[in-house]
Amino acid sequence: MIRKINIYLFIEMEIKTLQQYNSINNIDYGDKIVIYKFGADWCTPCINLNKEFESINDCIIYNISIDNEEFNSFFIDNKIYTIPDTFIKYKSKFDRFIGFKTNEEIKKLIELLHY
Repeated sequence: MIRKINIYLFIEMEIKTLQQYNSINNIDYGDKIVIYKFGADWCTPCINLNKEFESINDCIIYNISIDNEEFNSFFIDNKIYTIPDTFIKYKSKFDRFIGFKTNEEIKKLIELLHY
């Protein structure tokens, strides 16, 4: 008998340079959801959002600190004024939300990207 085993991937990493962000953003992740969360260690909604991400399967989460001055022009160009600010990428599709969302709300956004 052959039994199918589902393996779920949850990876969380920090992006420290703009060059690193640009390199990572150009990677083809196939069917993986890629999440870029712009926030800060001192931000309570950012910390709570990280806890919500833990229940999202098959995703890669990149944290970018708004305290990192190297990203200042990027923040301005992308109108990142409030945190947490989160980009969700699936293949060539993209969505964004600002503030806190529950894991159910995040899962709904991800579902919409699949269509």
